[in-house]
This record gives sequence, C-alpha cells and structure tokens, in this order.
Amino acid sequence: MDTRKNVTGVERKVWDLIRELSPKLRDVTENPVLETILIVVKVLGARKEDVIAKDIIVSEKEKNIVKELVEKRASGYPLHYILGEKEFMGLPFFVEEGVFIPRPETEELVEMALDLIKRYSLRVVADVGTGSGAIGVSVAKFSGVTVFATDVSEKAVEISLKNAKRHGVLDRFVVKRGRFLEPFEKDYGKIEMILSNPPYVKKNAILPRDVLFEPSEALFAGKDGLDFYRAFFRRYNTEGKIILMEIGEDQVEKLKTILPDASFLKDTSGRYRFLYLNRRFS
Repeated sequence: MDTRKNVTGVERKVWDLIRELSPKLRDVTENPVLETILIVVKVLGARKEDVIAKDIIVSEKEKNIVKELVEKRASGYPLHYILGEKEFMGLPFFVEEGVFIPRPETEELVEMALDLIKRYSLRVVADVGTGSGAIGVSVAKFSGVTVFATDVSEKAVEISLKNAKRHGVLDRFVVKRGRFLEPFEKDYGKIEMILSNPPYVKKNAILPRDVLFEPSEALFAGKDGLDFYRAFFRRYNTEGKIILMEIGEDQVEKLKTILPDASFLKDTSGRYRFLYLNRRFS
C-alpha cells in the first residue's frame, strides 16, 4: 500500500499531472487517461486504486519520469514495454523490448489446448516460438504437462524462463534457443501436441505504430505470411501429433493447399484464427 502523504483542497497533484499529460496519448490509444494512470502507477510504485481514489503528492523527480514515459508512449512505443509486463490468462507476464507482447486472442488457443490436454490425457507439449512464454508457461501452469519451448531469440529464452520461474513451472517448462523444434530433435517422438503463435504477417502489411516496435521475426513471414507454415510442415512429420497454431484470418484458403486435412477454427469474434490438425486421434 502506498504510504505517501495525501493532500486536500485544490492540491490534487497526481490528477493535475494526469489531466495535463493524458491528451498527449490521444493519437496512440483509445484510453489515454487509463494509460497515463498505469504509467503513473508504474513510476510511483502505488496501487492503481490509490492513484484513482486519492490525492497523492508527486515529487518533481517522479513528475519528470512520468512525463518522459508518456512522451515515449506518445511516439508509439508499446505501453507494455513501459510497464514491463502484460496480463495473459489472468497471469502477469514479464515483457520487454525484443520480446513479442502476448495478445488476448491467443488466450483462446491456450484454452483450446487445455481442453485437448484434458480430453486426451496428454503429457508432453511443444511451444514453437515461445516469446515471453505466454502459451507454454500458461499451459504448464494450468495442466500437469511438460512443455518443450523454443525461440530463435536469446532475449525470449531469458524472459520466458523468468516467467516460468514467476509462475512456479520451471520444472516442467524447458526452453532452448533454436528454430522450430531443432533443439528437441532427440525428444521429438515424445511430443504429443505442438502449439504455436508463429509469425504470419505479410511482408508489405501496414501495421499500427506500436506493433512496429516489436521483433520483426515474431511478426513477418514472407510475401504472403505463410513461410513459417510451409517450412514447418515440410520439415516435420506430424503423424501421431495434434497441431494447434494461430493464423491470419485471410489465410485459410492458401493454408488448405498446404494442409488439406486441417480444420480451421474461429475465435469468439467470428474470425478464422486457428489451424487445428489432429493426426493422433483422428
């Protein structure tokens, strides 16, 4: 709980600062006041509830730090890199520059995976391109499986390990740096289900400013956005395995030519979002 002295009357210091700075974020977010509050919370080390409900005094040094971070956010820099974490599946995940920020729609992939794990009593799952570890750590946290995770980024390996430790699954989350499942070639036969939120954005796609601050290798996958799927399924024999991967909503028809026996599932907003391939219990 924040113990700093409250003020009364017209001296509403923290809200003076929020009102002054929040308009700067109008071009980068639909919630400029909320994002400014979250930045203030980060700098002050206070609870959001206290910042909202109390008239907290902000020091000159703290004001300057908040202003600097709001200006940084106004440039398009991702909010969650500033905050240092992102909630996913109800869990806080460390994120920082160089690591892809997990999206809410990917929670649906995890929920599907957990259902499949329970239905088929699976014990070993792979997470290809783990990033922050959001998929693999969540799956390990909410089930009893062992997760083999990979990423080409050393930063992602480092951050995913921090998140595995944070959520108490280091004993069941094994992450190694490498492309696809190369680091686990000797263990490939043990893997029963493969999960991934791979890069699937077209090379010439126009993206929001904040997304462009995220690692390009986690986003772009060639001219049509399908390079990952072509390479992965060309390389790996997936007989006897369940595959669940995120896709772009406009990629279904082309993916059918790569994987004629795959199913394509919609997310809760009605958009095609997932590739599902059951070659284990078909």
